[in-house]
Amino acid sequence: MSETQETDDDIGSARVKSVEVTVQILEVLTEATDTVRVTDMARQLGMTKARVSRHLQTLTRLGLVDRAREGEGYVFGRKLLKFGRAAVYRSNIVQLARPFLQDLFTVTGHTALLATPTRGGAMVVSSVNNQFEPGIMIHSGMVLTLPTSPAARLIYFFENQKPTPPRVAANLKRYGVDFEANPRGTGLGGVAAPIFEPDGLIAGTIGLILSSSLLMPEPDEELLAQVRFAAQRLQKEYAEGAVSPLMPKVED
Repeated sequence: MSETQETDDDIGSARVKSVEVTVQILEVLTEATDTVRVTDMARQLGMTKARVSRHLQTLTRLGLVDRAREGEGYVFGRKLLKFGRAAVYRSNIVQLARPFLQDLFTVTGHTALLATPTRGGAMVVSSVNNQFEPGIMIHSGMVLTLPTSPAARLIYFFENQKPTPPRVAANLKRYGVDFEANPRGTGLGGVAAPIFEPDGLIAGTIGLILSSSLLMPEPDEELLAQVRFAAQRLQKEYAEGAVSPLMPKVED
């Protein structure tokens, strides 16, 4: 092997290692619930502060991370958030879900939506809205939260977080979906069914936003069945046969 080839191989190896460190830094920021200091990041990654600082300086210059406005530490940069939004809205599941959302809206007459996991709940990434249902304003980027959102509860449940949201397992076992009425709050209710990745992790939920009156005192089982059917169709297209081990067997 020539000296030139050895040098090229060394440079290539160093570049690959640099990319690996960059990804590790971004993973730390992804998992963090607050800003991350260089010292803490270096400790988590088992690297020197100097090495982590060099990478953070480059990422900051590229707009992929930012310094925290208050105190020490780093957060995601605007450019990285832009990339993330593009990845979500153009993802395969969003593309595949659109005809099923339209069908669900057409059959039920209610706002249909697809939501994916996000920190603190479920984020709406696609919807077909009923413009004539008062009080329902659903748009992409909206975050649905615990404890009243069935979409957020399903994501929390299938990510195996504790404590387990009440009634989720029972609703899944009986209907194959989760639902919630909120008559004392917004007056709106929701129905959601899970969609799984090929490895069984939760990919998102498909469901409806509608008047709580349709879910109480007992839910309209035809509506629940339509949501479950939409989820089954989307699951077949997205990752046929995939299911979480946490999914209870649905009663016949």
